[in-house]
Amino acid sequence: MKFIHMADVHLGVQPDKGKPWSEARQQEIKDTFVKVIENAEAKQVDLLLIAGNLFHMPPSEGMLRDVDYILSKLTKTKTIIIAGSSDYMKPDSPMANYKFSSKTICLSADKISNVYMKDLNTCVTGFSYNSKENEEDILNHIKPAKQGAINILLAHGGDSRHLPFNKKNLRESNFDYVALGHIRKPEVIKENSVIMCGSLEPIDYTDTGARGYIYGEIQDGVVRTEFVPVAKRCYMNLLINIKPDHTPPMIVDLVDKQIRNLGTQNIYRILVKGQNHNHDVFDFSSLMNRYNIYEVVTEQAGEYDLNALYQENQNNLVGKFINQLSDNYYSDEVCKKAVHYGLDVLLKTGER
Repeated sequence: MKFIHMADVHLGVQPDKGKPWSEARQQEIKDTFVKVIENAEAKQVDLLLIAGNLFHMPPSEGMLRDVDYILSKLTKTKTIIIAGSSDYMKPDSPMANYKFSSKTICLSADKISNVYMKDLNTCVTGFSYNSKENEEDILNHIKPAKQGAINILLAHGGDSRHLPFNKKNLRESNFDYVALGHIRKPEVIKENSVIMCGSLEPIDYTDTGARGYIYGEIQDGVVRTEFVPVAKRCYMNLLINIKPDHTPPMIVDLVDKQIRNLGTQNIYRILVKGQNHNHDVFDFSSLMNRYNIYEVVTEQAGEYDLNALYQENQNNLVGKFINQLSDNYYSDEVCKKAVHYGLDVLLKTGER
């Protein structure tokens, strides 16, 4: 049985509203979704799992018809969708009452439900959101519904306000595969078994790193998966350490070269750290006219605004790093240096 697992597509979103590339990004997100559907058709995938937030808001009937048409191009694939925290499904909403013409089932929002597909001998268990938040402890207790079948859990959550779960419990569950959505950064919780697929495309500047979907095969009880990167652009943090002898033209040339090497299609945050002998203010306006630069952030040499960085990165590796070491930041010079070195590496590589 072949499957694709995606989540957090956010159709209808316009990232970085007001930026020159914002409207293009809205269309690119839809184009990437269409590309994944085309990939599914090319591979003749049996099952498409969408783990919430296919839409950026509760969809209108027109939005549903549009997606239904795209999914109708799948000649073999069955699609199972759950509504997530952004596209939650109230009882009187278009999503709750829409009848798909494609081979698509949206799981109900009022209770845990199961879909058993006899031809695939596969049972998918899950449920949709009926509001923006759900703090219930549900995922730690859901059990497979069909003995002797391939059992898949389709769920949307992973933080305190959205179906919090214990990773150990999910790793030890008896599901053959757990398809998770909500956290936009991909994470393998258990190899080939419990996976947060992340978003197809990055939605804002905190979404650094690769984005895509999971392709999997289940044969004779053995699950094999691979992450397939598919995003058209990446958000990248470009750390510039200014040395005393650097002049403004040298720094502009350095940034220009790095952007061309990393890809002019990407969206950059330039993080400037340090000063030269003249304490110059570096002007990146010429680059901002040519490339997709979200913002320029200037840090004084040797200092980071830990509170601001933590607020921006609570749910990723940068935030976790700060949380672990911040207690002694102001009282321990060794700890302070460790934080600086670590943040330099994380921000320079864009690992979040």
